[in-house]
Amino acid sequence: MKYIPMKKLISKITPPAYLLACLLSVQLVFTAPVTIAQESAASATEAKIVSLINPDKSYGVHIGDKLSRKIVLEVPVPYQMSTSAFPKKGSKDKGIELVEVSVENDQQKTRTLYTVNLSYQAFINTSTPTVMQLPAVKFTLTGGEKAMAIDLPTWSFWFSPLAIGGIEVAEKNLQPEVKPPLVDMNAHQTRLAVFLSMLAASLLALLYVNADGNWLPFMGGAFAKAHRQLKRLSKTSVKTPVEEKQGLVHIHQAFNKHYGANIFARDIDHFVSLRPSFSKMKGEIEQFFNYSNQSLYAVEARDSTKVIDNLVLLSKQLRDCERGI
Repeated sequence: MKYIPMKKLISKITPPAYLLACLLSVQLVFTAPVTIAQESAASATEAKIVSLINPDKSYGVHIGDKLSRKIVLEVPVPYQMSTSAFPKKGSKDKGIELVEVSVENDQQKTRTLYTVNLSYQAFINTSTPTVMQLPAVKFTLTGGEKAMAIDLPTWSFWFSPLAIGGIEVAEKNLQPEVKPPLVDMNAHQTRLAVFLSMLAASLLALLYVNADGNWLPFMGGAFAKAHRQLKRLSKTSVKTPVEEKQGLVHIHQAFNKHYGANIFARDIDHFVSLRPSFSKMKGEIEQFFNYSNQSLYAVEARDSTKVIDNLVLLSKQLRDCERGI
């Protein structure tokens, strides 16, 4: 075989053929980028599944087990997905129930990313292992010039029954129940006893401070009795100087009982030294004796209702001193 040198071969190409080759080369140079750009633009305007994560295992799935799928969808602008495009919670398909649905979207300049989480549970009555499928989903898009949808394929898995066979087989394989361990209640009982004791002490303290009755020891003092008498006196419909003088007598009798003798204004310092718990009321006690002395010799009319109300308040304060409050 005789080989022709390359230079001679090129030199033998006729001008029309050479011109045609140049034109073809130029056409390829200009049309290739346009074709690539068109393909890129077409792919950019297509909705698609960017990411799909299926459950970890496709076997050994029992009744009630949760199977989750995470789908990331890319939707170009101006298309969008309405809430009706997603499957509804509670929908069932061949023993598969959709128990959870969550959707998140990320709006970007030229696209929207939808992250869809679907959780399923299998509820089927079978005694043998069975192949089941998480259902396919069609996500319909709206807002564009043409109809567009994204198809999510099915996902198959092996469903395993908890017991192979009927009720007879299950009864033969029953295991005895294990008794739950006993809980030590001593610590709880101790805490309960402490709390109940604190509650009882608090109630007794409130009763001792605020109650008017003689229900507990040290609650039946002279001023406690005078306070009860004055409260009954204050509830009478008509209050005259007679009731006013009677109220003064009740408090005087309480002072006399604590002092051990009839007490007068000059004996207040001695009384306070004997009963230090009344020292904070020394000023009010002096005012009471001054008013009591004036009322014995007063001839002008007084507001007996106001006087009795003031005596009720004074007797309560003296009762608190009596109880050491």
